[in-house]
Amino acid sequence: MSRARKETPEEEPAGADEQETDEQELQDEDFRFALRELLAAYEPVLAEELERARAPEQLEEEARKHPPSCEDEFELAARIFDRFFTEEVAERLLPQEGRQQLGSIEEWRWCLRHIRCCIVFGWLVCRGPRTFRAFNYYLYRYWRCVRQALDVPLGETLTDEDRRDFTTLVEALATAYRPYLTDQLATVEFPHGISDEVIEGGIDCFEGEEEAAAVFERLLTMDVAAALLGRKAFEEHRQEASFWFCRCWCLCAIRFGCCLAHARSLRDVLRCLVFYRRCLRHCFRPLQCAITHPTMGECAEEQVLLGAGTIGIEITGTATGAFCDHYILEWKAAGAPDSAYSSTGIIYDPPGLTEGACGKVNATLGYLSTGIAPVDNDVTIRLRVVGAPPSSAEQICLATFEIFRRRVWISGIEGVPVAPPGVLDPTADLKTGSTVRSFGSALEIWGHAWVGKCAGKEMKRYTLSYQPGFVSDPVVGPWTEFWQVDYQSALQRKAVQTGHFDLTSSWLHSEACVVFNPTPPPDCLLSIPYDELWPTRWQSGRNYPDVAVGLQSFPVDPEVPATVWTTQQLPLVNCQSGRYTLRLDVEDTMGIRYYDLQHVWFDNKKIHGRIMQLAGVPACSTVDLSSFAAPGADCTVPWPADLLGIAYDEYIEEGNTAIPSDNYAMVGGVVQGGYQLWIKKDGAPNPGVPLPVPGPAAPPWGPPFQGTTRVGDPGERCSTADPPAVGTPPNPVPGILASIDLRRLDAVCNPAEPALTLERGECCGYNLRLDVWDNSVCPSFSGGHHSIQHDFPVCICNDLPKVETTIG
Repeated sequence: MSRARKETPEEEPAGADEQETDEQELQDEDFRFALRELLAAYEPVLAEELERARAPEQLEEEARKHPPSCEDEFELAARIFDRFFTEEVAERLLPQEGRQQLGSIEEWRWCLRHIRCCIVFGWLVCRGPRTFRAFNYYLYRYWRCVRQALDVPLGETLTDEDRRDFTTLVEALATAYRPYLTDQLATVEFPHGISDEVIEGGIDCFEGEEEAAAVFERLLTMDVAAALLGRKAFEEHRQEASFWFCRCWCLCAIRFGCCLAHARSLRDVLRCLVFYRRCLRHCFRPLQCAITHPTMGECAEEQVLLGAGTIGIEITGTATGAFCDHYILEWKAAGAPDSAYSSTGIIYDPPGLTEGACGKVNATLGYLSTGIAPVDNDVTIRLRVVGAPPSSAEQICLATFEIFRRRVWISGIEGVPVAPPGVLDPTADLKTGSTVRSFGSALEIWGHAWVGKCAGKEMKRYTLSYQPGFVSDPVVGPWTEFWQVDYQSALQRKAVQTGHFDLTSSWLHSEACVVFNPTPPPDCLLSIPYDELWPTRWQSGRNYPDVAVGLQSFPVDPEVPATVWTTQQLPLVNCQSGRYTLRLDVEDTMGIRYYDLQHVWFDNKKIHGRIMQLAGVPACSTVDLSSFAAPGADCTVPWPADLLGIAYDEYIEEGNTAIPSDNYAMVGGVVQGGYQLWIKKDGAPNPGVPLPVPGPAAPPWGPPFQGTTRVGDPGERCSTADPPAVGTPPNPVPGILASIDLRRLDAVCNPAEPALTLERGECCGYNLRLDVWDNSVCPSFSGGHHSIQHDFPVCICNDLPKVETTIG
């Protein structure tokens, strides 16, 4: 496993001086003693394996009688490391100057006792690929080992306090493990360039060792020490000068065990011991302080820091040394007095710490979040490396740099936000609650489109483009630009939007009068010209009903109206509907491009709604109530009459009945689309009174008033449907929209609604109205979605015999 790039979390890559020191190690009697002991520990294990290799029948018998067990590897670890890691070996491996700094072994024997647990932990975890769940199993065994070594053993049944301690360790491991998983996921999601790295030798068999080692370093922070050691041992030893060294020693021991687990030969075992000794020497260096990134005077680019859950600047450097207690990061505006230093916006690595844990060498120290607090464009970062009590020694280092803002993302469309995992994941959906939405017609697209604030590197322009299908690579494929905003003139550059704004905006030139002359004729004596971005909407496709809309044109510079750019609508295929990827492309003055992608469903297809018959008769015909009344005009039973028609919304993708392709469905009991019916007598206000669906219901004819299923078939589909529609009937096929209870129109049966009913012997005109709508977001349409309204006039006669009344 071992290599000289970065063998431990406490050391830098080996240089000439390190290699010379390694040669000296091989001649050192203490080192040679430890090597002999390590080889002696391996020897019986290797001898037994050799015997098995010579006797395959015996191996087969042994395998049958002894199935695999988790305890096997713990027993093997005990055989090797109980034999090797004696107190004499441990002490002789410490550098001579370190032993002098630590003092009498009685003062730090508590630390020595649990280092064997650290070696075994590293060896077990690294013996094979481990999931996060498996990692926790070995963490549990490590925790029990440490408690046993410190004479605070855990019982078979854990107390509530014990359980809380282990929960703390599991949560700490999750925090330590998360950046590793985030990095791996990002690599899988965006593999662009990996093939080149492999071909050019940037990725080899040692890839991933440093990332795995960083998990151990992030895990063993001072914040989890009490849960690991137990509160009694923690309080007893936390003020001792050797406390920090014990953490450093344990990290070296874990890496040593991990190295041995990956060793392919005894030569590798020797190298592991060399690097372990080197790691221990680094634990005794004086306080070290360095900021390696950002460098002094650098233009530091703002990054999305997924591990820290923010945007900002990653700060890397060194904070280590003998008896280092912690480090502190602070910032201030460049040139401000030292009293202005602040920790607001500082996030340590791992996140959640209130101060940094020592032992970082050219590694991530923390982050300056530009998303939590307002941070100046020119800042100074201060790193303070603090010695352990009772020492008050500090090492301080500084770095002053510029921040290059990189705020490039689409955050939502027409008020529908990007759902988790967030704006930087193109696969994130645009949702209202838990429902994925689709969009049509004229649309406002919101987000951030801003880079700049380093000298000579400012905002030049941004464009919005689309590509059919859901894609994840912003530089691959046929992108069609549909929106553009340039920052060419001085007035435009003054109006650069640095916050959240409507990306579908266009330039407007205005002048503000600051000195007005009221004397007739009134005029403006002094005005200030300015440009501003005026919100508008991009016309993605046709309007409804099926009206083509011309392309939009806007000035590149509002002071030069003759120079314009023209928008592009979605292609006509599938009636300008389907899955698309939007790309936000921001270009700076140096020609560097920054991208964000967002997957979007578009729906510009027709919706169909039509009433075709009432009780078998077409519009403008006459319906006689006597044809539907119960025998004897009995008012105690319904008089149903079917209302036939079509309420149909085309699928965005024919054959795909999942949301949002189906925008006319119910999700969790919530209606996404549907239809509604009204009836009114001539002279009554529109739209009338709602009709129960599906009916006929009974007095007082209450809800539900909304149909939630498609009814009938319009007999037509999008002519350019992709995929094409299958099984569409050649002509419209009506279905039952509702069954109307005609008792409601008889004044005798329904005296409660005189404005709707007919006296017997009376005829009148009525209008039935159908509204059909879907769930697509279409703000330029009435109701904010696709909808259609259809009126059905009919004459209704109450030809039932009049009821004779007797006057007493």
